[in-house]
Amino acid sequence: MAGYEVDLSYLQDTLKKLQGVADGMDTPCGVANYQTNLSSSQFGGEGFLEAQNLYQAHDNMKSQLSTMITALQQMIQEFTDKTGRAHDQYAGTDSSVSGTFSRGAS
Repeated sequence: MAGYEVDLSYLQDTLKKLQGVADGMDTPCGVANYQTNLSSSQFGGEGFLEAQNLYQAHDNMKSQLSTMITALQQMIQEFTDKTGRAHDQYAGTDSSVSGTFSRGAS
């Protein structure tokens, strides 16, 4: 059987960093959803013919940003979950192999 070595501390560090990235995404998501609200009058109101088009474009962009941030958060969470499972599996394998060697040496 070919030998391998997995640095579990590296996987654990990766998990912490991914969680930090995921936590950091909450602020941009909140800003995109709640701090970019503009009314159609702020684009010039009825006196400006393109005000409604600009307002709709702004609203559309706000929606797209929110969708992109949510998708990014989901991808980060999925990668975090998979990295965590890999860490747990390798840790379990290491424990199992160590236990086998310990019992075999007795």
